[in-house]
Amino acid sequence: VTFRPKLELPLLAAAVAVSRFAFRSHDLYDLDSVNFALAIGRFDPRVHQPHPPGYFLYICLGRLLNYLVHDANLALVLLSILASIATVILIYLLAMEWFGPRAATFAGLLFLFSPLAWFHGTVALTYSVEAAASALIGLLCWRIDRGRSSFILPTAIVLGISAGIRPSSILFLGPLFLFSLRNATLKRQVLGIAALGVTIAAWFLPMIRASGGFAAYFGALFSLWRMVPSRDTVFSSSPATSMARAAVIVFIYFLCFGAASLAPLGASLSTVPADKSKKLFTAVWIVPALCFFTFIFLKLVNSGYLLLVAAPACIWLGSWTASWYERVQIGRAHV
Repeated sequence: VTFRPKLELPLLAAAVAVSRFAFRSHDLYDLDSVNFALAIGRFDPRVHQPHPPGYFLYICLGRLLNYLVHDANLALVLLSILASIATVILIYLLAMEWFGPRAATFAGLLFLFSPLAWFHGTVALTYSVEAAASALIGLLCWRIDRGRSSFILPTAIVLGISAGIRPSSILFLGPLFLFSLRNATLKRQVLGIAALGVTIAAWFLPMIRASGGFAAYFGALFSLWRMVPSRDTVFSSSPATSMARAAVIVFIYFLCFGAASLAPLGASLSTVPADKSKKLFTAVWIVPALCFFTFIFLKLVNSGYLLLVAAPACIWLGSWTASWYERVQIGRAHV
């Protein structure tokens, strides 16, 4: 049994790398991709290079890769591919820790073949990078939750960096970090939150300077908010709008995982132990994002937003699918 992870994990990572690279986009995918590419040359959220809130560290990472490949689209696509590889590795590791090797295998395969994850691993958008950040923060926060307080500082730094890549990460993943701190000493809690603040300040202030100052940056941000997201929130639109977004989330779920989407129907028959701590941890991980996408903002064409919860979805579906597989094998053995 011990050799399986050593073999399967590299194979999954290689399969993700090859599948994404083979089908990589050779042209900028959409308007956001164009703006990201333009921002590699000149960062200015006032003219949507890129659109607010800026994605400052994402652009910085794109610039680093662009120095090597001299092609803005390819640089950002490579970033998506690298993030996809990291995501499948992190999904496998946490699934292994929670539910064992068979569940880890299925979880990795679900991510590998998910159309949503595959597509966004081939284009110049931020969602695959956010998926990797979510998976990493989930793994690190679980370590903290299990009493390993030495992970508090690196987790705070990772969360601060992820907020520089996609600022919404602090809104969606910040609650998980704070939840994981609940049993730590007050001193470690304060140090963790302070490290998070310092990390955010380390990229936020240079971004403000590059944007032309606070007034220019927040003026562009609030202008975009008033023009698009604010019009369809639960506070400014019909409840039917939120219901439609909830239906879209369910549709994307079935689109992503196909027949494996039905695995929860057999959850009550599962032989895999799932203690309450894992369920509560997962709820804190995914509920803030799902509430935002349901009640505040989500468009079908931006379904990549949901990759933020891809890691926990793959892990749980992997465990239920593994349980089903094991029951089938046992049934065949008794025939």
